[in-house]
Amino acid sequence: MSSPSPQLRDAQNYARDRPSWGDRPPSREDLDNYFDHELPAPHRLSGSYLSPSHSPRASMENLANKPLPLPAFGGTGPRYLSPLAAAEATATEGAGMRNSNYSEISMVGLNSGRPPVRRSTWLEKEQTHHRKNHRLFIIVCSTLTILIVLGVSLGVFFGTRNSKNNTAAASDPSTTGTSGGGGSGSSSGANDTVAGDPSQFTKDPNLKQSFYGIAYTMQDALYPDCNENLASVILDVQLMSQLTTRIRLYGSDCNQTQLVLEAIKQTKVDMKINAAIYIPVDDDVAYARQRDALQNALQTYGVDNIEGITVGNEFILNYVTKYGGDGASADSAVGRRAAALLSEKITETRQFLSSLGHSDVPVGSADAGAYFNNDLLRVIDYGLSNVHAWFAPTTAAGAAAWTNQFFQETNVAAAAAVSNHPRMVIAETGWPTHSSDAAHENSGAGVGGEASVANLQTFLDTFVCQANSAGTPYYMFEYSDVGWKDRIYGGVEGYWGLFDQHRKLKDLTIPDCAHQ
Repeated sequence: MSSPSPQLRDAQNYARDRPSWGDRPPSREDLDNYFDHELPAPHRLSGSYLSPSHSPRASMENLANKPLPLPAFGGTGPRYLSPLAAAEATATEGAGMRNSNYSEISMVGLNSGRPPVRRSTWLEKEQTHHRKNHRLFIIVCSTLTILIVLGVSLGVFFGTRNSKNNTAAASDPSTTGTSGGGGSGSSSGANDTVAGDPSQFTKDPNLKQSFYGIAYTMQDALYPDCNENLASVILDVQLMSQLTTRIRLYGSDCNQTQLVLEAIKQTKVDMKINAAIYIPVDDDVAYARQRDALQNALQTYGVDNIEGITVGNEFILNYVTKYGGDGASADSAVGRRAAALLSEKITETRQFLSSLGHSDVPVGSADAGAYFNNDLLRVIDYGLSNVHAWFAPTTAAGAAAWTNQFFQETNVAAAAAVSNHPRMVIAETGWPTHSSDAAHENSGAGVGGEASVANLQTFLDTFVCQANSAGTPYYMFEYSDVGWKDRIYGGVEGYWGLFDQHRKLKDLTIPDCAHQ
């Protein structure tokens, strides 16, 4: 078989020498099903909402059948000819052409006494073309180098300017169009901070310190994916400090307690926290991990900013749901067994507080409004009751009255009947502003029961100042929308915030009245 032509050999050399980028590594798996582990469970008021599979909140079984989309990576990158391969190809190409019929003999110089010179017109053209390409290559590379240096310089310049306004310390909702009052929508990403001091930040006139307390869920502290950072928490604390002097946490995983206490320390705001240990059913490892993290936080920061330690969130509801089935109540044998297990953790919490010299710190528990039984009430200093009119169901216009009546009749009266008289607090109350699916966009009350910003405004207007005047303690649910709640539960779960998940106040007017 005859050897390949020069052109074919060049193409083969090109294919041989070009490097391959290969596929990029695949992305990691997204969040696992978290319902059976550390995630605070759905909030319910009665047995009709016990089972996640029958609840307005999306069940984890449904989530398991619909995996979250993963980022798509892969494919092959562009091909290129390396300088070495290009040089070899040129040499091969030139040699092939000089020994082919494309070359010719030039007789220039025969009369000068010099030997005849072999000249290749094709080679001369190629060399001239090569020199032009070489000059062009130098020009292009020089231009690209200048552009890259210029781009880096501009990036550093503007990045430095931006970092001054987006420090780990603060953001200014008033300069970013925060919606509310004037309705000038903005995010909080550009708060003015004086000389990098988180305690010196611009206040937003649209925010009023009218709430007794606010429930706070971090965006990126979903164990084991602990990605929350101090800069983010400082931004949150700066905003919340303009709305309240108390925040409620749900657990101590991912150093949540340490992050909040450090943010309070740096911002120097008037703020206390209800620290917490979330207790999953049948998971003592998670309990012990959070207990130790909380103990570390108290050893580091002390208890000056601690309102209380809340052991468990809806533990009795979750336990009864798992072992009692539909219709089982907090006063059933299963409910009393749950209270006994919870009481052991409450006693242990008191013991470690005493060992740290903080036996005067109140210890309580949180549960759905209808799931405080007498066994639990007798062992706590306070009870945090999740009271949601949305699940009653009621309209937004009737939600404030319903919430107050339920709380007084179901929680306050029951606590008054036991000898230790634990102080009862509404731990969660509010109104959702959106549903990720049509099936859950209404409370079930029909007209007036829609999940909407307008209905949240109605609830704020009819509940906040009235509760303040009556001396009813409560935590507004909640500070901001939370993306992972929507991804995991769907429905209205991710949309109870006063702010969206990017710290942008929704189109709300914050009530203006003093709280306790």
